[in-house]
Amino acid sequence: MNRIKLVLADDHQLIREGFRALLGNNERFDIVGEAEDGVQLVEMVRRLRPELILADIHMPNLSGLDALKQLIAEFPQIKFIVLTMHEEREYVLNAIRLGASGYLMKNVERKELEKAILTVYEGGKYFSAEVANILAETVSRPAADPEISEISPREKEVLNLVAQGLSTKLVADRLGISTRTVESHRINMLKKMKVGNTAELVRKAIESGIILL
Repeated sequence: MNRIKLVLADDHQLIREGFRALLGNNERFDIVGEAEDGVQLVEMVRRLRPELILADIHMPNLSGLDALKQLIAEFPQIKFIVLTMHEEREYVLNAIRLGASGYLMKNVERKELEKAILTVYEGGKYFSAEVANILAETVSRPAADPEISEISPREKEVLNLVAQGLSTKLVADRLGISTRTVESHRINMLKKMKVGNTAELVRKAIESGIILL
């Protein structure tokens, strides 16, 4: 039986050592590398071609979510499990939309972690009880405001760049439009999303799945 090639990614060495100790005695697993930031993770995956990644969301230089987005696009077959202390709804939904097949808390016990890895490796999904509750709550929520669907593709482009912290001028330069047009798009989206400022606009857009960070 082939061993599953794993890469661990976390900016805390003690955390990585802890997970290595948890998984080290399982003959199914082969931990081929450890990364301490998102950039190192991407480079390591390109070099080692693991079958499954266990990674935190927040890491320096390149976040776990940014690394996930990049790696899934480059290696669609790769499996990705988030291991984090963040159980906020926006983090969970963003990770799943980007392609994560599993989402676990860092206090996970060995047996559950092993089960999650095997489930995801075999093509399934695995979420901790906390995350499963978040997903169930999301599914049971009333349908989103129908006006949200009126957000145009260009407005989504503007909103994505605004959410990344770009100024109106930089957004305009990036998209090849005028600053007045950018501002017009922003005002239109405030009205459509029924919010009072840009921060609320970005938050609601993330929660509604209009944009991913």
